[in-house]
Amino acid sequence: MAVNLADLNFYRAVNPDLAGLNDPQAFSHLINAGLNEGRVFSPYIDLNLYRAVNTDLAAAGLTSNRQLYDHLQNAGVAEGRSFSPVFNANFYRAANADLAAAGLNNEQLLDHFRASGINEGRASAPSFSVSFYIAANPDLQAAGFNFQQALQHYVFAGIREGRTAAPGGPVAPPQPPPPAAVGDPPPPPNTTLSFSRDLGVLPESLDIRDFVGTDNSTDYYRFTVPSNGEFDLTLGAVTESARVELIKDFNQNGEIDTGDGDIITTGFAGSSSNGNINRAIESGSYYARVYPDSSRGNTNYDLRFRFSPKPSTTPANPGNTLNTALDIGVVGTEPLRFRDFVGYTDPSDIYRFTVNSNSNLNISLSSVTQSSRVELIKDLNNNGVIDVGDGDIITRGFAGSSLNSNLNQAVEGGTYYLRVVPDSSGRISTNYDLQISLQPRSASVNTNSNLALNLSNDPLINPRSFNTANESGIQTFAANGSDLSAGLGNETANLLLNDSFTGGNDFANLLATNGMETPDFSQGLALI
Repeated sequence: MAVNLADLNFYRAVNPDLAGLNDPQAFSHLINAGLNEGRVFSPYIDLNLYRAVNTDLAAAGLTSNRQLYDHLQNAGVAEGRSFSPVFNANFYRAANADLAAAGLNNEQLLDHFRASGINEGRASAPSFSVSFYIAANPDLQAAGFNFQQALQHYVFAGIREGRTAAPGGPVAPPQPPPPAAVGDPPPPPNTTLSFSRDLGVLPESLDIRDFVGTDNSTDYYRFTVPSNGEFDLTLGAVTESARVELIKDFNQNGEIDTGDGDIITTGFAGSSSNGNINRAIESGSYYARVYPDSSRGNTNYDLRFRFSPKPSTTPANPGNTLNTALDIGVVGTEPLRFRDFVGYTDPSDIYRFTVNSNSNLNISLSSVTQSSRVELIKDLNNNGVIDVGDGDIITRGFAGSSLNSNLNQAVEGGTYYLRVVPDSSGRISTNYDLQISLQPRSASVNTNSNLALNLSNDPLINPRSFNTANESGIQTFAANGSDLSAGLGNETANLLLNDSFTGGNDFANLLATNGMETPDFSQGLALI
């Protein structure tokens, strides 16, 4: 069964801006906003620790705080996973024989500790015993801390200060490494974007309601998408026209530089229409800006974020040049498959590969949302540059939202490149699937009887006279579909051949005399 992780009284106490919310409102705020804002909701739960020590969760695509919260609530506690510096279910059971005798499961042990165990001063983790912590720190005794207060002091100050919290235990549990950086560093202090409301890692769904107008002309939101994906941003429920912009701080100076293309796209909303931004997006940090469409506009608004992850399967982001191409090694008969992104923030992806022998390459580009192309490239002069005029681009294929690109190209052994690019220089962006494989080629001899040489009729090997059409070299042509006798008549064909040579129609005598040894050019050869 699921265990309740949220301590709403604590959540309101440590977040003064939420003090006026009742329990349903506070819980709704936690689920829809607080988790991904990184707000603390319990002194017993540390989602960063949970993320760090349970690496299989990230591998399964659970990276946002909301995803980790849901997993911990529905499975992690029951499985006995580590999620707290002050509570460990297995230790708590072993250190308290009465609880073990009662047969409490992991979820019941957590509930017992929060409701009773902490106030009874029970040891709860290898590195934490609240009664020891108070006894070992006279300043906490002097401050009159109870066990709950002592636990909170340890979590929010004692660990950082290096205080010992258990007999013979470590000074503090090892601190988890920070979450994997998928976004940009925070903007510099006192810059425009530094005042953005940080939404943290964007969940698959997030709704925000706020106001812009005379007293609050612009709202900025900063968010991070943990992987490539499909992104949808909707501005609605406005009473006056307003705009929403998707922004990328390319030079990370904290300012919106329109000349650098920081504003990726804009949506417009009115009283009867929503403003929509829908596009493929690569992992990283972005900003959303909401503002009235006129200096006198005042409006409440709803801002809806939707994100559908499409994680890249490449081991590293393919580079944009031949020298920075992603080397995918030797291509074989087993298809190699890659998913990645190209577009406004990453204009091209280039893959380098090797073919060991003459082969037929099979290349497929699919799952694009906007028109794109794939190019097969050979750096013919090895200068590290794609020279179109020199024929470096061997072939290309085009893909669209309803059309895949499938190429089959004969190549010799060597090194090649694949380049995936949008089919326009505009602000097209798309995720894509790329597949490459080969079919080896072997030497073969054509045994088609219609094309084989008829050596028996070769006058150099089997000299025969063309006395009749049925026993002439013309019959050889007829076997191949070129029956001259049928077109000219037997007599006419023989006359043409007879008149073409001074030696008449007896090729055997002609060859025996070998007229080239005593050439006589007094009579010219007739042309057929």
